[in-house]
Amino acid sequence: MAQIIFLMAGLQSVLQKVIQKAQRVVQQSSGKSNSNNAQSQRELNRPHQQRGANPKPANEPQRLDAVTGLNQANSEHQPELVALRNAARSLLKMPVAFIGFIEDNTQRLLTVTVAPQGEQACDPLDFKEMLTPRECSICQYTIMESDHLVIPDLKEFLEHGDGASYPAEFLEQAKQVGGYPIPWPDGAGGITLKPAHFYAGATIRTSKGMHVGTFCVVDVVPRPDFGVREIDVLENLAAQAADYLEERALLRRPANFQLLQQLSSGDDAASETASWDAVVIGGGPAGLTAACRLSFQGLKVALVEPKESFGSPTGVSSKVLREVAMDHGAGTSWDDVLSIRQLIAQNDAKRVALQLQRYGVTHFKGTGEISGCNGDGITTVVVRDSTTGVSELLARKVVVSTGSKARRLGGIPFEQPGFYDSDSIGSLRSKPSSLFVQGTGIIALEYATIFAEMGVQVSVAARGKRDDLLPMLDGSMRDALLSDLEAKGVEILYQACVKGWRADEVGPLVELELSSGISERRFSAVLSAVGRVPTTQDLGMEVLLEADDVSKLKKLPLLENQQLETNAGSVYVIGDVSGSGLACKAVMQAQGLVDHVLPSLVLKSKQPAQSNPSHASPSIIWAIPELAFVGSSQSEAINTYSEAEVFSVLAPFADTIRGRLKALPASYFLKLVCLRQDGRILGVHVYGEGASELIHLGASLVADGNTVFDLQYKSFPAVTLHEVYRNAAMLAIDTLSGLAQKTG
Repeated sequence: MAQIIFLMAGLQSVLQKVIQKAQRVVQQSSGKSNSNNAQSQRELNRPHQQRGANPKPANEPQRLDAVTGLNQANSEHQPELVALRNAARSLLKMPVAFIGFIEDNTQRLLTVTVAPQGEQACDPLDFKEMLTPRECSICQYTIMESDHLVIPDLKEFLEHGDGASYPAEFLEQAKQVGGYPIPWPDGAGGITLKPAHFYAGATIRTSKGMHVGTFCVVDVVPRPDFGVREIDVLENLAAQAADYLEERALLRRPANFQLLQQLSSGDDAASETASWDAVVIGGGPAGLTAACRLSFQGLKVALVEPKESFGSPTGVSSKVLREVAMDHGAGTSWDDVLSIRQLIAQNDAKRVALQLQRYGVTHFKGTGEISGCNGDGITTVVVRDSTTGVSELLARKVVVSTGSKARRLGGIPFEQPGFYDSDSIGSLRSKPSSLFVQGTGIIALEYATIFAEMGVQVSVAARGKRDDLLPMLDGSMRDALLSDLEAKGVEILYQACVKGWRADEVGPLVELELSSGISERRFSAVLSAVGRVPTTQDLGMEVLLEADDVSKLKKLPLLENQQLETNAGSVYVIGDVSGSGLACKAVMQAQGLVDHVLPSLVLKSKQPAQSNPSHASPSIIWAIPELAFVGSSQSEAINTYSEAEVFSVLAPFADTIRGRLKALPASYFLKLVCLRQDGRILGVHVYGEGASELIHLGASLVADGNTVFDLQYKSFPAVTLHEVYRNAAMLAIDTLSGLAQKTG
């Protein structure tokens, strides 16, 4: 309760400061005359040089780190930012005002208002959040300036300035609209596009001088009255926004001042005994995230990992194969695959080394094993490396993030040439002419689609019937994937059982029991992909358990909160080793570990952190084409509610402008599973290239409990695949209103 009061008091203080500063801006603005503007030595910053496409500040890596930190603390809709936004619109008499961050590839607008004035006045458009491509934004040029940028004529900017370097599709859309397109209310409750004429933006700068974003106003008519006084007001409001964003980040930071002060003063004897506040064993996505975030909070952190190149998800090998297959198809050269893998490994090593250096994490190369814990709760981790030998690390907390490995069934001669599991398949030295795949899970079918795209003859053994495959998928998604596999020539052997494996001088042989009888078939390569198991062996965690509790280790990945508490010490288990199975969930676990569990290093809280089961985590299958889904499938929704209460709609990609321009296959679609009572979106399922990008909006829709009526009013850039969401919303509304039946 004390923490809640502390946070509320802090937020109220920030809000009071915002209001007071806004009032001072009004007083200062009204006290200045236009003559002062003319006599001012200051000039407005206008586009004065050709920066070209996608300009990046010299400190871009550090700037993006600052954006990430502020984004994590300011992800919700903030009334204070809305107040600042509305103040800008009112003081500067502008119909459009927005505040946002410039991320790596996107512009994330935290709050947007579009309120037509004068004769065009109508109900305003207010957006809690809007994402647009960075390469199409004006603000990417604003953050290159010292404090602001003013563009009096956006049409001129598009035709003869830096705007001429925007992507061709965006310029074509701008040409159709008649200028830089912005969303605009049509007066009838809908949204249209209108050309903007005037733009002014002030940089949002952190206390360390990082240009993280912009505070902007836009008008659809010329604004010759906009001068130095007006830019002073805008810069003042931008400074308030920066103050607020940073103060909120400080208030939301799990390791607050109390924690940092206790840490810096060495508050207890344990800190004097332990060499490290935390030791992280394993450098996958979860381990790397946990180590960097812990170190960012002021803790002394060591990361133990035997590889030079780490930090990437387990499935990165298949993604390399997939991209090469997509680019070259049957003409794929295996030399290209090997060279790209080597390049990615080199770049990963450089990226991770820079990240660890930036966050102050110490990397110990080797394997880690827990050897014991003393009476003060200090755990000893033994690090073994073939080069440097053995060393010991004393840690107050240990985080195990050792990932998973391919499950290997008995009887398969993996030591023989041509036999691979989902880990060792990456060691292939040449493209096989034929491939036998054992397993029908996500990994198995990903590889089946990838090798089929390369022109390899693929055969998949399925123990069950067609409807038994991929039970986690919505039926529409499963049918589309299997139909595409068969269209590519993949042989799916239903109700097949492998009776034996052997190899001769030519290659692998597989004995199969089919409905037609038993036969032996030869393949160039065999892939057994039957799931993954947590990597828990040789970690030494059993030394922290009572002798009669060693059997609990088998259940360790399923323990709530991924936390193993003993009388002697604590070990936290995150990522694949905990059974999470997805890189995105693993990273969420790492963030939760830092935010809620490890502050107990100082605060001594004995209450375990509770996870948030309501969070909608999307899943992606990197087949060709991609599949992605979040929330409930149609069958799951029916089981939860009833068949009468649930309905679904399917919107083809081909019905969007983008889909028609790209001649996308008719089999690509977005499916919404909805509740008939109120149109709430229960699940989003996407089949087709681009699904991995489209699913993120779906995750927000499901997590926020949005309805199809909410979705129809969301603004999507024209000529993008995101328009399929609006198409799906309209189909759903038609279904609810009965129009679908009347026109069907």
